[in-house]
Amino acid sequence: MPSLTLSTKHIPSDTEQPCAVCGARFAPSEDSGSRVLSMKTGDQPAVTALMCGGCYSKWSHGATVTARV
Repeated sequence: MPSLTLSTKHIPSDTEQPCAVCGARFAPSEDSGSRVLSMKTGDQPAVTALMCGGCYSKWSHGATVTARV
């Protein structure tokens, strides 16, 4: 069974980007709660999804979310 690496971190950016979950456009540098979720298995490149602070908070408290990557 391959290992799965998950990480979440705040990556500031002055560029407006859409949230991968709700689609809201925001500048991650202005949303201190935003996080980039990164998932990686084995040799495959990482799959990442930017979440606004609201969607990250819901997900981190147990809600199921669907990210469009």
